[in-house]
Amino acid sequence: MTRHKQVQQKSEVLLQRHQALMKSALEGIHVMDMLGNIVEVNDTFCHMLGYTPKEMSRMNVADWDAQWSRAELMERFKKLVRSNSALFETKHRRKDGTLLDVEVSTTGAEIDGQYYLFASSRDITERKRAEEALREQEEFFRMIAENVDDFIAVLDLEGRRLYNSPSYARFFGETETIKGTDSFAEIHPDDRERIKRVFNETVRSGIGHRVEFRFVLANGSIRHMESVSGLIKNSQGKALRVVVVSRDITEHKRVEEELRIAAIAFETQEGIMVTDAQSVILRVNRAFTGITGYSAEEVVGKKPRLLQSGRHDAAYYAMMWDSLLRTGGWQGEIWNRRKNGEVYPDYHTITAVKGDNGDITHYVATMLDITERKRVEEQIHGLAFHDALTQLPNRRLLKDRLEQTMAASKRSGIYGALMFLDMDNFKPLNDAHGHDVGDLLLVEVAHRVNSIVRAMDTVARFGGDEFIVMLSELDADKVESATQARIVAEKILALLAKPYVLKFQREGIAENTVEHHCTSSIGVVVFDGEGSADDFIKWADLAMYQAKEAGRNSIRFYGSEA
Repeated sequence: MTRHKQVQQKSEVLLQRHQALMKSALEGIHVMDMLGNIVEVNDTFCHMLGYTPKEMSRMNVADWDAQWSRAELMERFKKLVRSNSALFETKHRRKDGTLLDVEVSTTGAEIDGQYYLFASSRDITERKRAEEALREQEEFFRMIAENVDDFIAVLDLEGRRLYNSPSYARFFGETETIKGTDSFAEIHPDDRERIKRVFNETVRSGIGHRVEFRFVLANGSIRHMESVSGLIKNSQGKALRVVVVSRDITEHKRVEEELRIAAIAFETQEGIMVTDAQSVILRVNRAFTGITGYSAEEVVGKKPRLLQSGRHDAAYYAMMWDSLLRTGGWQGEIWNRRKNGEVYPDYHTITAVKGDNGDITHYVATMLDITERKRVEEQIHGLAFHDALTQLPNRRLLKDRLEQTMAASKRSGIYGALMFLDMDNFKPLNDAHGHDVGDLLLVEVAHRVNSIVRAMDTVARFGGDEFIVMLSELDADKVESATQARIVAEKILALLAKPYVLKFQREGIAENTVEHHCTSSIGVVVFDGEGSADDFIKWADLAMYQAKEAGRNSIRFYGSEA
């Protein structure tokens, strides 16, 4: 075989390899001369731009590149010759006018004295779209993180710290966020492994968890924290980062311990609502839906007024907006209405978000359902100021009302009267039938006395079988006031002397009925705004003992006022 034939065969093999490479390549390959004219192109590139090979053979790079002008392209070609190869991003225009984001790799080569550019283009439209979506998502989280009081952290999938919200620095005294540090390091050693397991489960399952743990500050003090975690995913559903929202619940823990309500667990659900500057709702989180019952689809594009319960007048909302516009924030309690019509108390925090020019661009509102806390407060208030058996005001509430009535009497010159009642024949009932039956009588006494006095008057249980009645706003004349007090006392004396029919039932015994006769002794003192509440209670008590010594079932006034 001659050398010429060997060279020819070798050239044919190389040509076949070149053609196979051009056909099988997944990227769009095109060869251009130094003027940008197509010399050769593969099917992938033709398909990418929507042209036939014949159409592309007559085209120049300026016909499809949408980023640079022809002059700019020629200038870039000169630089490519000097650098020999380059990797860059640009945009290609398809035949139908649509644009593609592409990554182009170029290499220059001289063949038979002619310089050519070999280029391969890879479609990166999906990658660009994913990057833009991630940037938007990160911007949203940044806006939330920097304008709420909760502590927001972004972690990688190993639990290393990528971002801490400014609230972390304010609360924990950090001067800067140390990227890449272990986010579990500050967790109390006894809680650390449990929180790591929860974190790993969130990464594995994609389901966020609400957890409580102890956090150790730099000064060694311990804070109780509550956290909720969730995943940031790309468009393909792949987990990228973990977002953790935390709040300090140390104060809640302290209150629970002090009030000894260990059986009641407050699971706080905090919703987040973002609006534009015109208060049109843009986004809400899952907790918002859990609290209000409205899904994101039902509220986005609407205004928060759809939650209004009707319990607040226009002045209340005007005050709220005045504070929000003056100071950039407002917080307080609002009665809102859920989707199902239920009205509930909500602790609201609203923060105005401002742009670089100082204009308000968004509002961020956090919502906390405090229904359970309100119920507990009412229960505690009832225990603090009322008798558990009769539901009458107790000594504490009586003294408070007496002091208020005395202050009003001092201003108006109108007298009031205080009655101290003691049941005369109560102990034998307890001894014969037990305290539960005695309690039935005390409840009936409270009912009878309340039926006689006015709504403005107060009937209180002082202790045991002792009761106090406070009559307010009687008369400007002391004698006339004493006369009115005597009339009321006589009515009470007569009503309490009537027989008591008490029905009770004990385990294993059918319902039983006891009839008991019980009178009362009443001591009365007329008061104005001079003196102390304790003195008037003491004087009424002394007058009551005088009534007992006089034979019981009688009335005595302190100082013989009537």
